[in-house]
Amino acid sequence: MNCSECNTEMVFGTHPIEIRVGRHVVVSQAVPHDRCPSCGYYELDAKAGEMLELRAAQVVMHEVREVDPAALKFARKALGLNQTDLAKKLGLTQETISRYETGVLAAGTEYRYALAGLLSYEEQILYGANMGRVRSEVAA
Repeated sequence: MNCSECNTEMVFGTHPIEIRVGRHVVVSQAVPHDRCPSCGYYELDAKAGEMLELRAAQVVMHEVREVDPAALKFARKALGLNQTDLAKKLGLTQETISRYETGVLAAGTEYRYALAGLLSYEEQILYGANMGRVRSEVAA
């Protein structure tokens, strides 16, 4: 298969992938995918992309002290939820979720950990034991 950007032959292997979560960058190591050796373009299947988004959002919720509003929105979207559905799951109002995601109200640690818990649960349900093969960390 050739790269759609530069027409160089794609190479399958395990490479790190950077995922932007708000102002944070999460690097997932050893992700199997096709990558162009010339321009760096890569392709992931939908399931791998969803897995990496869940993992990246979970890493940020657990490891970053001050999570920006864009990262909170990214986490909610990685779960496939709208603000109303997330609010119901967490026992909050849609207005509170909106205020967190726009920065009008600072999200506390409890909210971040509740989001991380939902992300972890979703990750285990969808992908099971395969999640242990991808190591992710927040880039400095």
